[in-house]
Amino acid sequence: MFLKDGVCESVFENLSDGVYLVDTERKILYWNKRAEEITGFKKTEVLNSHCWDNILKHIDEKGTELCKGECPLVYAIKNNTFVEKQVFLHNKSGHRIPVYVKVLPIADETGKVMGAIEIFNEVTDVKIIKTELEKLRNLAFIDELTGVLNRRGLDFFIKEKIKETKRYNRKFAVLFIDLDNFKDINDLYGHHIGDKVLKMIGETLKSNLRANDIVARFGGDEFIVIFEIEDINSIEELAQKMITLIENSFFEEKGQIIKVSASIGGVMIKKEDTPEKLLKKADRLMYVSKAKGKNRYTISNK
Repeated sequence: MFLKDGVCESVFENLSDGVYLVDTERKILYWNKRAEEITGFKKTEVLNSHCWDNILKHIDEKGTELCKGECPLVYAIKNNTFVEKQVFLHNKSGHRIPVYVKVLPIADETGKVMGAIEIFNEVTDVKIIKTELEKLRNLAFIDELTGVLNRRGLDFFIKEKIKETKRYNRKFAVLFIDLDNFKDINDLYGHHIGDKVLKMIGETLKSNLRANDIVARFGGDEFIVIFEIEDINSIEELAQKMITLIENSFFEEKGQIIKVSASIGGVMIKKEDTPEKLLKKADRLMYVSKAKGKNRYTISNK
């Protein structure tokens, strides 16, 4: 319907953005190569399905499922208007990626809406983080399983952030993230599935931070995030965001949905902190979250 002359298709296939087209029933009629790369879903897996089949399972920052309600596509088609929004799509491997979507309704000569085109790409910071992590790989700072910093990389950067706190009075915080009931996944499904979960969570974390933030695997199923803040409210906002995105990351294995939640402890970096003291405080608060029922965060500015 929209690509009958082949010219548009040729243009779309060479864009650096993901592109897909839908009709008014939100049936997917076109899916370009970049859409395959960003989402992990091949054209053959999505063509002729519908957005409300919930393949990409878009959510907002609060975890609200958009594909089952009035998503940007629905709004654009219903109101014949351009829509721009940041959402979190579900990659085929399970992790959550923040993307900017731009939706433009397509109308015929009479002005009747025939469908819509959605153009989307990863948030800029995600691209920068991936580039920087690739550089650090050469310094043996990267955990080979998850692709985030390893203990050696964490040790280097946490010392740097403490120095910046002392010298320039900059404010940083640390989140200590521990996956809930991870041992059960290994016991039930095997360590290869456990490894897949760790990769998924590593991708979710590094895909949803700013370019200057730090994410590392501390060991086992524990991750550390270090980021600059304005005040303690900033810690709570990021902690809640991580809780939401982690519990909405999942993949299917032999008909079973594999997913986890996380317990988080968060603290501000103090000038007198050492890496050991800092991580011990955050670890202790993480266990407070576990004791309160898991899948939550506990923050302290002491």
